[in-house]
Amino acid sequence: MQNIKTELNIQDLTLMYVGNLESYQGIDLLLDSFALIINQTDKVDLVIIGGEPTDILKYQIRTRELGIEHKVHFCGSQPSNQLGLYLSQADILVSPRIKGKNTPMKIYSYLDSGKPVVATNLLTHTQVMNNRVAILANPNAKDFSQGILSLIDDYNLRLKLGNAGKNLVKEKHSYQAFSQKLNTLYDYLRLEISKNSRVFIP
Repeated sequence: MQNIKTELNIQDLTLMYVGNLESYQGIDLLLDSFALIINQTDKVDLVIIGGEPTDILKYQIRTRELGIEHKVHFCGSQPSNQLGLYLSQADILVSPRIKGKNTPMKIYSYLDSGKPVVATNLLTHTQVMNNRVAILANPNAKDFSQGILSLIDDYNLRLKLGNAGKNLVKEKHSYQAFSQKLNTLYDYLRLEISKNSRVFIP
């Protein structure tokens, strides 16, 4: 699948989730939120990339129960080296995770894509993101849907947050930023060792 919008016949905005479909990822929250969104606008489709066949079937049934199956597209697992290609075709990226403390690795890819991100306002996301680089919404369908709608309705906000997220990765989470932090640590340790031992460290 190279061109998502063409192959899925998506005419308007693409809301995208990438990852497995385990319960902690908040897929139920995402679908419930999307159902609220569709009640207000039909100018967006949801694309879900990832998941095992049994999980996909489970959530396909849920979309039918919610009456949104015509607007939700399950693409299944895709090659990891194609992640950048898929993210580049999204208009809005979502991370509805409801449990966990560690930041999902995909968040860095999300931000680096230059696309705006909507995520739950939980530690798993706020360790890296704040309201200057993403929409952080409470983990309930009403608030999460409103966070997404605020981006659907505002192109300039999408552009602003997308650029801010990309800059954040460049400044704090790129290889160059990591190397700079590491060198600063080495310089500090070198100075402390020199002070304590009174031995010159070249």
